[in-house]
Amino acid sequence: VPIIENGHLRGILAADRDAAFAEADRDLLSEASAQVLRVVQAEQVFRAVERSKYEYERFYQATAMLGRALTPEQVMETAFDAAGAIVEFDAGAIALYERDKGRHKVAALRIKEGGEGLFDEKIKDLEFKDNAGLASMVVKNRHYLPANGEPREVSAPIYTRKIKLDDAKSLLVLPLLVADEAIGTMALAARTEKRFTKDVREMLAVIANQVAVSLQNGFMYKKMETMATTDGLTGLTNHRTFQSRFEDLLQRAQRHNHKVALLLCDIDFFKKVNDNYGHPVGDEVLRRVARVLQEVPRKIDIPARYGGEEFAVILDNVDVVQAKAVAERIRIEISKVVVETDKGPLSVTESIGVAAFPEDGRDRTTLIERADLALYAAKHGGRNRVVTWAEAQAAKSKKAS
Repeated sequence: VPIIENGHLRGILAADRDAAFAEADRDLLSEASAQVLRVVQAEQVFRAVERSKYEYERFYQATAMLGRALTPEQVMETAFDAAGAIVEFDAGAIALYERDKGRHKVAALRIKEGGEGLFDEKIKDLEFKDNAGLASMVVKNRHYLPANGEPREVSAPIYTRKIKLDDAKSLLVLPLLVADEAIGTMALAARTEKRFTKDVREMLAVIANQVAVSLQNGFMYKKMETMATTDGLTGLTNHRTFQSRFEDLLQRAQRHNHKVALLLCDIDFFKKVNDNYGHPVGDEVLRRVARVLQEVPRKIDIPARYGGEEFAVILDNVDVVQAKAVAERIRIEISKVVVETDKGPLSVTESIGVAAFPEDGRDRTTLIERADLALYAAKHGGRNRVVTWAEAQAAKSKKAS
């Protein structure tokens, strides 16, 4: 007896016995087949409800993850976790898009165990222009590719011809959309076929949109954080943040018994620069000096604008001798700075005072005071020089005697 649903054959109910079946038996079997169909339909509905419930829980879990991320870096890392809550994948990459430059940059990468070879770790920070690749097409069309999540459907590379995904059996490149404009793409790859089903693709598309919004919020958060901690003119750490970070480094130095040094720097005769050349030239001098302070010390050191024409540099795990050597390099480089003005080229010099933990003081206030006294000694010793607090004290004692 056929089991029929909406005109489609769903199965067959077979019965067998020695005696022939009567008409009543056939009616009974027809009713039994209808009952079997109802049981199957009920089971299908139950499974669909259970599957929907499970998918909803995964979807809720994924969106909740993104809601907790603040910075762009956190958002991108969480995006992979959120996608992983929806579907298993072996490798993923997020590329951000600069529309005005037509340029993409791979900003985040996640390679899981077993995903090696799908995405090369070298593609992190890869930059490429708009091209015929999947990422560029996804940005242009604002829709995920490949349409069925299978790489064999397309011959185009994901980013550039150099990036191959020969081992990927499932692939999906999703647009990160904000107000119907793509700000990047999220690519997911797996070694298993048919990993990105239609339902999964639709859920991931929604997740990708939330990633995009979270990224926009993250960029705004980072911008506000930078504005709160950075001097607007020079781009250096501002005074308040300098004080906080200096305190943190000193406390860590005390715990781990290592050294910290402080340089206080002052541009010589800066008032004359403003008076004779004007404040715009003075601002350019400040920016050029700040650039030297960013370039000469190590990346782990902290240059800051202390106030006016004064700057500070925190040197981590450096003793007073090493600190003086860094200060001398800074002084020499600043003396090479030339600012072109309407009145001709302008050069400046800088005086620097040095104090170090623990030999010159064990707390922030004392070290700042002693670096300032050393700076005062450098100024009164002829300017354009470096003086440590110990040298300032020795000169003071010699003068007193």
